[in-house]
Amino acid sequence: MNPSPERSSIRMDARLDAMTRQNVDNLATRFHRPRAAVLCQIMPWGLRRGETLDQGESPGPVRHFYLYVPSDLHEQVEKAAAAAGVKAAPWLRHMVRQITITDFPASWQEATPRERFHDSHTHTERFMLRLDDLTRERLKDLSTHFDTSAAEIIRHLIAHATPDAFPKSWHVRAAEHRSRQPHSL
Repeated sequence: MNPSPERSSIRMDARLDAMTRQNVDNLATRFHRPRAAVLCQIMPWGLRRGETLDQGESPGPVRHFYLYVPSDLHEQVEKAAAAAGVKAAPWLRHMVRQITITDFPASWQEATPRERFHDSHTHTERFMLRLDDLTRERLKDLSTHFDTSAAEIIRHLIAHATPDAFPKSWHVRAAEHRSRQPHSL
């Protein structure tokens, strides 16, 4: 049996308090990026700073905020947090409190406020999916192999799907559902 391959990303709980959540929301709005992307920019910035923490604890209750982080970045954050004597979430909250707009990459600074990186002028319907790890990895592999976005891979698969590509159990369930529907004259 082959050992399982290392995961390329790890699900992390940022555990943001009200103030740090608001800071992240403000940065996400300012840069027109998802909150997870903002946090993934803050982490390497915090690692480069290499400072000790003066306020790792949260001034109030924290709320869960899950995001996927590249496994190597997650490992570095865990080490930096341990060196500072805290867990990753308090370390990250501290970095969120310290970062300023000018600490973000120039490419983020130059982005026009009305044009977000994930906006599409061609595709107007937005659809969010929750994927299990296996499906997410398969989608990532296809995206890498064809050097195209995950959205484009999904659009292609849907555009070329036919009913016979789906499990028989789905057909049976659909037929049962249709048979329960009232028939119109």
